[in-house]
Amino acid sequence: MTISILAVLFLATILALAVFGFRAIIRQGKAKEDVNRERCSICRTQYNSSQLVERQVGDYRILHFCQSCIISLHSEVISKN
Repeated sequence: MTISILAVLFLATILALAVFGFRAIIRQGKAKEDVNRERCSICRTQYNSSQLVERQVGDYRILHFCQSCIISLHSEVISKN
């Protein structure tokens, strides 16, 4: 009987810790300044979303490109022709 009570208390404690931990993780979220920021798909530098060009590839993948990477790609295409 004592073992059953201890087992139930142990499981209840584990469940309570898990719920508390998940709530803490969910509440943390992103900082306000990070909400509108994305990384360039080529150079991986973080920019404000308004500074990036967004292109969808396929049905679900969205790529973001910064101005310097676009200029670099353009110059590569021009140099090949």
